[in-house]
Amino acid sequence: MKKWVCKKCGYVHTGGSAPSNCPVCHVAGTQFREQTADDEKRVLTSITKLNIQYAHRFLGYIGEAQYLHGHTGTLTIEVEGGVNTSNGFVVACNSIKNHTWEYLVNFDHAIILQEEDPILPELLKVYEAQGIKDGSSFNTSTGVVFDTDLAKAYPKCRLVVVKKVATVENLLEVFYSLLKDTLNIKKLTFTSGDNAATLNVK
Repeated sequence: MKKWVCKKCGYVHTGGSAPSNCPVCHVAGTQFREQTADDEKRVLTSITKLNIQYAHRFLGYIGEAQYLHGHTGTLTIEVEGGVNTSNGFVVACNSIKNHTWEYLVNFDHAIILQEEDPILPELLKVYEAQGIKDGSSFNTSTGVVFDTDLAKAYPKCRLVVVKKVATVENLLEVFYSLLKDTLNIKKLTFTSGDNAATLNVK
């Protein structure tokens, strides 16, 4: 199967022909070139970090985390591959950051709740009464809508509903599920407060 390299960001597509556009940096498919045997053979890693501010709680947990509370979280993404001879990157860090933020913005300044949390329906009632459940002119940072086996985003009301308790470990699984099809992820690390977890893919 042929491989096609985005000349702007370095994303590699496998298929009979180049994609119609790049899923990472969104340039047209005409900006792809076919990968050749002469392409750089060294395997390197591009690394970038993104920060989010969010609130959550651990449903059924015995301790302070059972209360709704906030965190600053940092997601570190390591993408592996050969150097793209067109631009010198494995994948351009700005492209990784911009692509990841399309999903991660849903978690920023948002509330993350488990689907069975009794706070959830009450929160939605309050938002409905305030007229902000379906969006607001002040909510301008909305991301890609997703509904997976692990989580569902409600960008219009800055809410993410998760199937498992929102620990750093479980949130890493959510982030990986959203990004694995477009980025050749080697490793993800999520740090939140004093807690951190790493997902090693390769």
